[in-house]
Amino acid sequence: MTTIQMINSNAGEAMHLFEVMKKYGATCSLEFNKGIGNDPFIGISGVNVDVEYLEGDVAVEGDTLIVKLGETDFAFGLRDHSFSKFISSSQITVAVMANDTDYTAWFNSSVITPEGIEEASNYDATIGDNDMSDPIFTLEEQELICFLRNLDFDTVLDAISGIHRTADQSKNKAAMHSRVGRTQTANAFDKQVANLEQLAYLLGKANKDYNAHVLQVD
Repeated sequence: MTTIQMINSNAGEAMHLFEVMKKYGATCSLEFNKGIGNDPFIGISGVNVDVEYLEGDVAVEGDTLIVKLGETDFAFGLRDHSFSKFISSSQITVAVMANDTDYTAWFNSSVITPEGIEEASNYDATIGDNDMSDPIFTLEEQELICFLRNLDFDTVLDAISGIHRTADQSKNKAAMHSRVGRTQTANAFDKQVANLEQLAYLLGKANKDYNAHVLQVD
């Protein structure tokens, strides 16, 4: 039996690794190990993977990493969990450990191409930082602004309607988690709802036709 040496990681890199799995078409398997034992008490084999990062109230529950395996969501609060990784020449392993050592969740990818392994290994922790002190827009950001500004009304309306539908789905997830006592996860989905509603509002506000036809109507 081969023994691997896990390397300390963080939620940002874990999210990056799950995104690489999804991007390169790898499936993911899961084993939940209870306590210090090695026998899994939950197992999922070879399903599609997705990942989501939900921001929460820093003063209350903090942020949450949601790992989606097939039809099942697993929520890991950043305050309550630590992360580690192992990247081989063809596979990615991510471990999520409860800080009270009650369980460890082991996520193992299927075989990934060399290009995927290279991308997984080149995580840049600075990507995604929200530094608003520099007002200079990149060329891509300028292109996005011009694109949003000049989209036709019907396209913007469809996009905003889609965002609202996703927000409604998140509201339902928040209510579902709240009913079973998962307050931290419910609050994270509530935060996502607020972000989506703000995104829909700003998208409409940035488009001249939508702004004229909808937002300016009292």
